[in-house]
Amino acid sequence: MSLQFTFQGLKVGIPRLPGMLFSFTITNPNQRISGIWSYNFELYYGTAEIQFLGPLIANLPSLPEWFHDFRQGEERQCELVWNYERKDIQKIEDARQGDVHFEIKGNLLVASDYHGGNAPKREVAWDVPYSNGAYPIHLTIAQSDWIRLLDEMKFTHILLYEFPAPAYHPAFARSATHWTRAWEHHRKNEPDAALTECFKAFECLGFDLLGSPVTRRQLIQSLLAQEPAPKQEKFLEMLEKVQDFMHLARHAGTQPAKMNRDDSEMMLLCAASLLGYLSKHHTRVNAATT
Repeated sequence: MSLQFTFQGLKVGIPRLPGMLFSFTITNPNQRISGIWSYNFELYYGTAEIQFLGPLIANLPSLPEWFHDFRQGEERQCELVWNYERKDIQKIEDARQGDVHFEIKGNLLVASDYHGGNAPKREVAWDVPYSNGAYPIHLTIAQSDWIRLLDEMKFTHILLYEFPAPAYHPAFARSATHWTRAWEHHRKNEPDAALTECFKAFECLGFDLLGSPVTRRQLIQSLLAQEPAPKQEKFLEMLEKVQDFMHLARHAGTQPAKMNRDDSEMMLLCAASLLGYLSKHHTRVNAATT
């Protein structure tokens, strides 16, 4: 039998190394003394279609404790780090529909001493890491735990790091809150709720900015007061179309449309861009009148 790996947990924000930390305990169930001389671990993601994510490395600057000899029944802590990039997290987010499914493959160069007879017998051979008696190692991270990790990484969508939306004007605070709630629903695979929160992010603007319920036209004329009428009109048309799409999540029409994560992702990115655009114009209008 091989050395047995038991998964203990997953976390981010590691002091010694950047990345995501996979914690295991390693146990030697065999009637021999075994020591790991070398290792190689690779991390994969997916179920039907497996995608390579990158290598896993020991979370120590020097020789890890689990490289020492294991007597039968002895247990050691093992920490493996995945140094991810944001594009890797986005790859997972694009594919997942709920829980996250990881797969770990690799091999170990194990030296084993068998006691019996006149002298111990040493065997050095390549082996594979087993977990629950099986190889490769399969890990399922519950959606709720994965969402917590995304929050700790402060991850939303890779495009918002490449092309960040501007900081919203304080008057847009309620809209920003709805937008944040929309991301929370999106991560939980709740596209209808995500689109509804996006819709609310725009619907509350008239009252928050002008102090009373107003039409979309009145809102856009106020926010884009420094822009020519044709630009105001085209922006209004665009906003109405976007909000019409968001409104599909309420299933209020005669032919309800089924929404999915791709829909909510698209609308979240649209909402971030449009709210940022309006927020900048609100700042300019305020500066011109003070």
